[in-house]
Amino acid sequence: MIIIEWKELLITAGLDEKEANIVCMLNQGQNRKASYLAKELKLSRLDAYNTLSKLQEKGIVSATADRPMKFNSKTVHETADYLMNLKEQQISMIKKGLKDLDSKTESTSKSYSKDQNTISPKFSVIKGRTHLYTKIDNMIQSSQERIFLSLGRFGILHLTKSSAIDSLNNAAKKGIVCEVVACLDKRTLKFYNELDESITLRHSDNLNSQLCLQDDETILQFLDVESNPVGKGRNDAALFIESKHFANSQLDLIEKLWQESIEYDIAIKRFTEEFIADPLKLVIGEGSFLQQISSALNIDELPSSDTPFKIENLQEVGNTISEARGKLSDGSVSNLRLLGIDLNLMFRQIGNRIGEELSFSLDNIDSDFEFITEVMDWWEYAGLGELNYDISPDFRIIVDLDMSSDDDKFPIWELDDGILQGALFQRFSEENKSLLRRTIIENNDKSQIMYEILK
Repeated sequence: MIIIEWKELLITAGLDEKEANIVCMLNQGQNRKASYLAKELKLSRLDAYNTLSKLQEKGIVSATADRPMKFNSKTVHETADYLMNLKEQQISMIKKGLKDLDSKTESTSKSYSKDQNTISPKFSVIKGRTHLYTKIDNMIQSSQERIFLSLGRFGILHLTKSSAIDSLNNAAKKGIVCEVVACLDKRTLKFYNELDESITLRHSDNLNSQLCLQDDETILQFLDVESNPVGKGRNDAALFIESKHFANSQLDLIEKLWQESIEYDIAIKRFTEEFIADPLKLVIGEGSFLQQISSALNIDELPSSDTPFKIENLQEVGNTISEARGKLSDGSVSNLRLLGIDLNLMFRQIGNRIGEELSFSLDNIDSDFEFITEVMDWWEYAGLGELNYDISPDFRIIVDLDMSSDDDKFPIWELDDGILQGALFQRFSEENKSLLRRTIIENNDKSQIMYEILK
C-alpha cells in the first residue's frame, strides 16, 4: 500500500508513471541494473534506459561507473522535495515575469478589459483533470453571488484533492451561496466532511453529470470523465461557456435537479444507519382534478350570465354545496376515487418502496437464491399470502392474490404485490445483468402473478 502512495505522490509532484515506478523500485533496493528494472516493471530495456536517462537529466537518479551500470535514486521524500523546489522556482519566475509585463502593459490591459464586455459569448474546451479543477478554483474565486456544483458519484474525491475545496469553503464563509449536489457512495462519504457546514449539500440517485455554474453567467460542463475514479484523468474534458443567456437556459434543469434531490442528512442514513429514509413521492392520480372535484360536487357548468342578487338564492347555493361536500366527508373509500385519487397506484408505490427497503436491508447477501429465500420468508411471515416457486427453466415465483375490485375497500393486494415487486426489481435489473419479468395469470377461480428471473 505504501508503494502506491509513493507512486501517487511522485506523479503529483511531476513525474510520469514510468519514472515514478523506477524511483519507487530503487527505493526498495539501490544499485539496480537497467535489465533488472525492465524485468520487474515489465518494460523493454530500451524503455528502461530512456526513462533512467530522463531521471538522470532531472538530477533524481545517478549511475555507477560499473559495467553494466547500476543505478541509484534519491529517496521518495528527497525526490518530492526536489521537484517541489523546482516548481516553486518556476512559479516565482512566472510571477516575476507577469509583474514586469503588467508594469509595461497596464494601459493596454485596461482598454482590452473594457472591450471584453462587448464580445459575444465564448467557449473553450479544457482537457485534463488538473486543468479542470484549476478552472473550477478560478470560477469559485471569481464568484460574487452563487456557485453550484454537480459532482456525480466521484467528483468529491477529485475536488478535495485540489485547491478548489479551500476556495469553496472560503467562498461559503464569505456569504456566497454554495450549493453542491452529488450521488453519495459509501467509499467517498468521508470526503464530504471536508466541506464547510455553511455549504448546502444534497444527494441525487444515479447522478453522473458534472458541472460548475458561477453567478448564473458561466458554466463548466464536463464532457468526458475517466471511469476509474483514482486514475489520473488526463483525458477528462469539459466545455467552458461564458454566456449569460446559455447559463439562464440551464437554470431550469439545475433547479429541477435540486428540487428532486434529497437532503444530505437524510440520504446518508442509508450508509450510517443502514435504512432508507428518503422522502417517498407519490403520484396520486392523473387527469384534470378540477373536472373530478366539479363532478363530485355536482357542478355541471357555470352560468353564462349573471343573475340578480337575492339573499334566498345565495342561501340555496350554500346549502347545495354543503350537502355535496358532506357526502364527500363521510369517510368512504369510494369518495377518494371520486376526487381522482388512484388508490391502486398509491398502494403499489408504497409497496414498491417497502420492497426496495427490504432489498436494501438484505444487500449483504451475495447469493441470489439466498436473497430470494429471505424475501419470500419475510413476505409469508408478514402474513401477506402464500408463495410458490419453481427453478426450471428459470427461477419463478408465483403469488396468489385476491385482486377482486371493490370501490369501498382499499386495494391492499396492490401493496402486497408491490412489496415483492419492489424487492425483486431492486435486486435484479439490467445493471446487474439480470432481467425480471412480471406476468399476470388469470384463472377462473383465482388470480396469480408470476415473476421470472432471467439471467
